[in-house]
Amino acid sequence: PDAVIGMIGGGAPAAGGGAAVALPPGMSAYTLADVAKHTTKSDCWVVVNGEVLDVTKFLSEHPGGELAILTFAGKDASEEFNMIHPPDVIPKYAPDAVIGIIGGGAAASGGGAAVALPPGMSAYTLADVAKHTTKSDCWVVVNGEVLDVTKFLSEHPGGELAILTFAGKDASEEFNMIHP
Repeated sequence: PDAVIGMIGGGAPAAGGGAAVALPPGMSAYTLADVAKHTTKSDCWVVVNGEVLDVTKFLSEHPGGELAILTFAGKDASEEFNMIHPPDVIPKYAPDAVIGIIGGGAAASGGGAAVALPPGMSAYTLADVAKHTTKSDCWVVVNGEVLDVTKFLSEHPGGELAILTFAGKDASEEFNMIHP
């Protein structure tokens, strides 16, 4: 539990109140479970770097074809997306596709939502997490929580490499397969 330092895009509203992260007007906070419900050609959402995109209308315009996006429908496509695209591609070609961020949300004045975080927690993007990829500074994401696992590496029963492989990345899928 000491490894949890924050949430991707925020977290569920917390009683006792931690920090609140304001979302821009018109944006909402979603969970990966919410995104996973949108997996068809007529209703396609993906996550890229902590942002939730409704790419349904963009599918037919995608230069790499619809299948390249549909393969990641309902999932976090950040790693693959970032290998192929420059950082400005979404604002440049599909700015209207961004509908929110990953993280729980609550209503706030000003039109956007506020994401309440537990005390002592911070909101991070996957880009923030991606800066922590070494044995001396290792962060991973598991089920929306950002974990600083640097001190745990040497204690991990499966060895350091099992975690370092996912340093700076979302390890939820693999973690959940191994740790039911």
